[in-house]
Amino acid sequence: MASRMFLFPGQGSQELGMGQAFHDVSPEVQALYAKAAEIAELPVKDLCFEGPIETLTETGNLQPCMTVTVLACLHMVEQAGLTADMVAGHSLGEYAALAAAGVINKEDCLQLVTARGRLMQREAEANPGAMGAVMMMEPEVVEELVNNTAGADHIICLANYNAPKQLVVSGSKEGIAALETLVKEKRGRFRALPVSGAWHSPLMNGAADEFAGIIERVTFHDAKVPVVLNVTGTPEVDGGVIKETMKQQMCSGVRWYPGILHAWDEGVRTFTEIGPKAVLSGMLRKIVPAPGEMTVHKIKDPETLEAAQA
Repeated sequence: MASRMFLFPGQGSQELGMGQAFHDVSPEVQALYAKAAEIAELPVKDLCFEGPIETLTETGNLQPCMTVTVLACLHMVEQAGLTADMVAGHSLGEYAALAAAGVINKEDCLQLVTARGRLMQREAEANPGAMGAVMMMEPEVVEELVNNTAGADHIICLANYNAPKQLVVSGSKEGIAALETLVKEKRGRFRALPVSGAWHSPLMNGAADEFAGIIERVTFHDAKVPVVLNVTGTPEVDGGVIKETMKQQMCSGVRWYPGILHAWDEGVRTFTEIGPKAVLSGMLRKIVPAPGEMTVHKIKDPETLEAAQA
């Protein structure tokens, strides 16, 4: 039975100063940020530590910056001897999860997310869209509303299954507006999200096709520990299966809470979120059936790493 799971956050968990505390004490982390800057051709360290936040948050900048920060935290976790029985990453964070499981190396991880960020930003500018969070409604009801809204007039889909009553929809601005009206008629709660594109929707198809070719050129090894995949919400270790599934990830819904529940059923009771903020840790309490039975750690600097080892 699995016991510990590493979780890796994605876009939305960024903050100024992220990774700096580990960068200050580790030559290996310093080299990692330098490699990310070389690959992305961006001042990665300066963007992460100093911003400005508006520039950091641009998708083409954020994806390599966020990923190198998470990989830096992962390096320190590995140096401390902490290990996991299972891993998962939310959207962008899935690439760090693949690195943690030995499916891809850290350099290929940075190459992939740099290309992914640029392609997604390009598509978002060419095909403007929107996203919104739907709360306090059963998943089946939200799925029905999305299906009723989607069609010739509207592009819309379920993008993130974050928690049983916290789903994210993505698509055209008109489609999101139409769904918001339906949600409010059903007395659900709707909140527009401050994003620059319709992530995990068909509006990313142009980027996904090109990105699949980039993924194909990267070597994917079998995972050392199971990776709970976004697209399926189930664990996988076969490198070939993981590679083919990752080609679908950009335009598929992130089945986050089904994946967490699967890990819970497998015996995971300790969850360690690796990277800035604590978005995924907060979601856990809305997902697992018995929050009192789990232990949650958050590792983003030397102090939190020490606490997780206690």
